[in-house]
Amino acid sequence: MPLPFQTSEELFRRIPEGETRKILDLCTEREFPRDAAIFREGDAAEALFIVRTGLVKLTSLSERGTESILHILRPGDVFGELIVNEEKRPFTAVAVTDVTVAILKRKDLLDLLSSHPSFSRNFTKMLSTRLVRVEKEFAGLLHAWAYHRLARELLHLSEDLGVETPAGTLIPLHLTHEELSNLIGTARETVTIQLHKFEEMGMIRRKGRRIIVNRPRLAEYLSVEEA
Repeated sequence: MPLPFQTSEELFRRIPEGETRKILDLCTEREFPRDAAIFREGDAAEALFIVRTGLVKLTSLSERGTESILHILRPGDVFGELIVNEEKRPFTAVAVTDVTVAILKRKDLLDLLSSHPSFSRNFTKMLSTRLVRVEKEFAGLLHAWAYHRLARELLHLSEDLGVETPAGTLIPLHLTHEELSNLIGTARETVTIQLHKFEEMGMIRRKGRRIIVNRPRLAEYLSVEEA
């Protein structure tokens, strides 16, 4: 019998299905409509979240009030993991679509970390992996041009969320130029100009606000530009 919903490979790797079910039984479930905040930057960190259905974006505001999209999460992804030391939320989590999440309270997480070695090991490894990823992304932001960041982000979105079509890999999100610019931390005008260039170069096609990516050409562009 399958698990009640897709679970994170990071968090439940090599944990038997029966034990995974017991852990998930500790979770409560909550639904959020599209555009609703699941939690806000500065809120007390009191629970861990697992996306059950829908898509979630993690965002942060600059001192000037500009929103940056840090990550887009899909079913099975874990977020809000920085709760062990009762830290405040460093970012805002917003429902991109209608969303259902499983919520594991801080106390239950701490009990699991002290009583379940496999879960504790997976949790620690997940934190380490994410720290390395953040460091690499930060280094990339320091050295990459905005064009490279846009190409890289389109490639990542197509890999994570893409739907294969005869024309290429469709990113199933209605992304405005403003949202794309927030996602990579650059000006909207830069995104508009580069999307036109990518289209002229045959690396993408646009279908309304959706983007169809030619992944081989986009990957080749990145390999040449970053060489």
